Amino acid sequence: MPDRAFHRYSLLTLAVGVVLIWWGAAVTTEDVGLAVPDWPLCYGKINPEGWYKVPALLLEHGHRWIAMIIGWLVLGMYFWQFSKLKPSLVEGVGIVLCGIGFFVLIKLRVYSIASFVALLGFGWLIMTWIGKRWTLMRGLTTLAVMLVMIQAALGAARVQEMSDPFGIIHGTFGQVFYCVLVFIAFASSRTWTEGRLVLPLKEAAKARFWSLALFLAVFGQLTLGACLRHTQRTYLAANDILTTKGQWLPPIHPEDVFLLFAHKYWGFTVAVLILFVAVRARRWLVTLPQMRLAATWLMFLPTVQVALGIFVILTGKSFWVTNFHVLNGLALLALSSLLVATFWGDQLCRRDDEAEE
Repeated sequence: MPDRAFHRYSLLTLAVGVVLIWWGAAVTTEDVGLAVPDWPLCYGKINPEGWYKVPALLLEHGHRWIAMIIGWLVLGMYFWQFSKLKPSLVEGVGIVLCGIGFFVLIKLRVYSIASFVALLGFGWLIMTWIGKRWTLMRGLTTLAVMLVMIQAALGAARVQEMSDPFGIIHGTFGQVFYCVLVFIAFASSRTWTEGRLVLPLKEAAKARFWSLALFLAVFGQLTLGACLRHTQRTYLAANDILTTKGQWLPPIHPEDVFLLFAHKYWGFTVAVLILFVAVRARRWLVTLPQMRLAATWLMFLPTVQVALGIFVILTGKSFWVTNFHVLNGLALLALSSLLVATFWGDQLCRRDDEAEE
């Protein structure tokens, strides 16, 4: 039986995650990512007096506070699942101490060693997950703790190094982290534990292929968008809709014009792919009606996304239009990840195989 209290807690974490990503989008839209020059403090203090009255500090320092809330919520998830399976105090304390050490390395700007520690952490996670036969929720919550620490480290490196590449990675990695939170919420739901997906093997293979292809295509588009937002902060390289600087296929140089072109036309391509997969997914999910809603939403959100993208250009990157464009893109990625979890997930796939037999 699913843990209903944990599922509700995971949904709360998802809701706070939406606020965090919107706030981060606002920081980038307003170009105030470097409004606070130090980390983890703000001008040498935990909370400078009157920081919430200064718009730039409200966005940047407020983003850090919401990120900290997410960090504590994810840590709560981890210890919730940790306490269920013969917990080892050494393991729990070890993860906390390793996390502290990891952030000390980031503060000292020893990024190479910090990266090595992160790789060791992922190696430990994989071997322990398999070796100790952790439950799915135990493994996912441990993964979420590691990802939230890496995401915080990327944000710190972005501030300390004043680096656009770190900012781009921070923006895209945050959305991958959000998809892990979506998976945790889904895997703790009744749909995951009690649902029954019945598909012939050939159709199951197609569902897995197209759902994964869709997720990767949407993620690629969001990566292009992150590059665009961190390199064309105050203005776009062109303001025409169908062409770019008056050209249907601009040259690779200058890079900013070609990047805008790639984002626009890959966006149209991904929108068509989403509609194609969503229509087929509704047929694949006939025996799992709870998940057909995700496919239904995927049939409408691409139109909204394209319209918002057009209005971003027409309004010269309006604050609200741009931020909702980011949020709608997050919704497309999250729904795509739900399809991947549905068609690739152990629980549902096992039922599929049994039905086939």
